[in-house]
Amino acid sequence: MTALQVELFRSDDYMSAGRIPMLPLLRRVFEPLIGQSLVGTRFELLFLPVADRKKLSGQPSLVNLRSSHGYVQVRILQDGGVLYQHPHPVREVIGRPLQELLLERGEEETHWGFGVRGPGLDRIALVRPAPEMVNRVDIPGRPRGPRLFHIEEIEAPDPPRAGLATLGVEGHEQARSPEDASPVAVVVAPSVMRDLTGELPFSSEIEEGGFLAGHVYRDEDNPDGHLVKVSAALRAERTGASMFHFTFTGESFLRISELLGARGQDEQLVGWYHTHLFRATSALGLSSIDVDLHTSTFHQPWQVAALVNIASDGGRMLRFYRADGRKMAQAPYWVADR
Repeated sequence: MTALQVELFRSDDYMSAGRIPMLPLLRRVFEPLIGQSLVGTRFELLFLPVADRKKLSGQPSLVNLRSSHGYVQVRILQDGGVLYQHPHPVREVIGRPLQELLLERGEEETHWGFGVRGPGLDRIALVRPAPEMVNRVDIPGRPRGPRLFHIEEIEAPDPPRAGLATLGVEGHEQARSPEDASPVAVVVAPSVMRDLTGELPFSSEIEEGGFLAGHVYRDEDNPDGHLVKVSAALRAERTGASMFHFTFTGESFLRISELLGARGQDEQLVGWYHTHLFRATSALGLSSIDVDLHTSTFHQPWQVAALVNIASDGGRMLRFYRADGRKMAQAPYWVADR
């Protein structure tokens, strides 16, 4: 990677305040995630023309002044092999460690801007946002008349009750520990386990994915929770896929609805799955892009996301995640014996 720098701009007047090297910022982020020193590795960055207008939480506040290219594909090479590759928002991999560095330096300024400097990047517009107005007065408009009608969602009936034994997990008394008392737990059919961990062919170049079909139950051993039985992993049609991310389209959902009806097994759409093209670690789960896709698309609390990590040697690891507010938490799962 050519020596890239981050230029700093002080206050909402965005006065230039010098430059700092980018590589230490990247190492600060990725060494804890990957779990090793990255000295001697090579970073390759591809800044993607996808806008990101989200604000970075915490203090001091920071704004990416090249937000038209708000995402970056990060590729880390070691000894000629790919150690890691995945897209991230620039605010996460550059803005967050920069925020920490400013705090460590004891800077009193509460607002900063930043822009990445390097070959080819100067062609990307550096946009200084207009300062926020002070002493503004909002004048309310005229009140509207009463609504003629309203729409409300009809609550779905409670699902049937089932336990691990009912869903084909033998020796379930020993299989379940107190730590497994999750609001959502998963039981995977043996055929789905074989597909996701070995038999389904996945690309080594782009992320791929699809839908999870099955049934949802009220958990007999955890009355406030759900058990999700995954009976099929179905490839999604009409999706968007790249090294940047995996996305569904409206037609993807239309096709899966038709397919579930044609299968005739009274299955529900219980979630989705997709791949990450690097080995799994405890610190590397769903990306913020994945979390945004799940929380904005799959609204039932029992719908899950399956993540298949594919290492450079072809080995796979499967994990399941459930919604936890606007975040995602790992969900326990078992493979059914039948």
